[in-house]
Amino acid sequence: MVSGGLLKITDASKGTPESVFEYISSITPLRKVTTTEDFSDAVLFFASPWSRAVTGQNLIVDGGLVLN
Repeated sequence: MVSGGLLKITDASKGTPESVFEYISSITPLRKVTTTEDFSDAVLFFASPWSRAVTGQNLIVDGGLVLN
């Protein structure tokens, strides 16, 4: 499973004020808000042979936001 945090910009986040994105950028280790491209890269990993030994995992793609 792949779980995303607040993704910039999707239909679900298009109404989110820029100040929220700026705040998230300031508190994540990567200093950025996760993009749809970042998220899709993780999905492609699971679709690739490189993930053949990965089972029963939930990959959280949020730039480290869950650490805070």
